[in-house]
Amino acid sequence: MRTDPAIIALSLSLAMAVPVRGEEVPPKSQTVRRPRDSWTLQLGLSHSSSDLDHYAVSGFHAWFPLYSLDRDTKSDAFGTIGLEVGAYPYPDISRAYVPGPDADPETPGKFNFWEAVGLSYYTPRLGPAQFEGGVRLAFIDEADRVLTSPNGCGENGLDPHCNEYIKESLKTLDTILFPSFGDPGVVVFVAGALMYKRVGLRVELAQLNSGGAKVNARGWRFGITAR
Repeated sequence: MRTDPAIIALSLSLAMAVPVRGEEVPPKSQTVRRPRDSWTLQLGLSHSSSDLDHYAVSGFHAWFPLYSLDRDTKSDAFGTIGLEVGAYPYPDISRAYVPGPDADPETPGKFNFWEAVGLSYYTPRLGPAQFEGGVRLAFIDEADRVLTSPNGCGENGLDPHCNEYIKESLKTLDTILFPSFGDPGVVVFVAGALMYKRVGLRVELAQLNSGGAKVNARGWRFGITAR
């Protein structure tokens, strides 16, 4: 039986079009981002719900990745759980302050607290943004001295919500270099950062809840982060 040359040519064309599995070129693997250590310097103010107690926070904290939820690639595709650590010698310290030009640095009944260790979850990068949430163990001590400002704050010198106290907290290194262990408390926080490559700006909302010292405060913190 004679075979039509056109059929032979068509059969050969189809055979060449069928990919051979053994010669398939694997697709390029997607770029994965491995979790990195994070280091943050932040400043901020916290206030009690009654607005009678005020705190100026400043200091460093670090974050070290412990567990990537993406177990196949160990990337941050599904986020990462990490260890929060107050970075010695200047961990996040919240110093009590009293507003007003006549404020007494020896005002009794005020407390300082510093944040030691904790756990937090970092989301994967969403464009330039990354979000966080977690808890830190805090230690609360009675304040030997509170922060005051010689010139007061605000038009009448009595405004407690004043960034001048943040500057004062950076100057007073006593009780910061060697924070002591006092009553425990828990700081719960959520945060977000806008990153450019490995450096970014970070905003955090933190809430302190304590036991024996009866110190509770909430406030915004702003910082620079590298990760």
